[in-house]
Amino acid sequence: MSSATLADSAGAQFPTPGAVPDVLVRQHNTVVYRIDGAAQDYSRNCQGCHGHLGYSVEEIPVLKDRVGYFTRTPAGRAYLVRVPNVAQAHLSDERLARLLNWMLATYSPAQLPRDFVPYTAEEVNRLRREHPPSVVQLRKQVVEELLARGAIPDAAVLSFAGE
Repeated sequence: MSSATLADSAGAQFPTPGAVPDVLVRQHNTVVYRIDGAAQDYSRNCQGCHGHLGYSVEEIPVLKDRVGYFTRTPAGRAYLVRVPNVAQAHLSDERLARLLNWMLATYSPAQLPRDFVPYTAEEVNRLRREHPPSVVQLRKQVVEELLARGAIPDAAVLSFAGE
């Protein structure tokens, strides 16, 4: 069956054979914004799991309107850097600090404490060297502390199906 016949039978429109996406983007005047800096680091290192809007599937922790809660205690703040894919990211300490600050400001600004101090390269360097025996257990302890301090409304705010 030719592509024209298939298109007619399905009511679909197929691109011209040999057309590459860039051609289609230009033909339709689609604006593709360039991202750089921390947003680019997020897209390359985090977005595959956490999504471009800060959430994806239920097995992956939601960042949107949640991740800022962790910065309400020193242990929670440290936890964010110690998450394995964060601590082991192939980014310099400075870039990782910028990424964390960007992520918090982008996805969870309302949950940040009023006295939030942005991560620094020095802090990231120190924290990413410390490897907890169990990041799952560490997360549970951090959530319990946040709950005990009244820093989160309830534990469900920071729960996810992967626990």
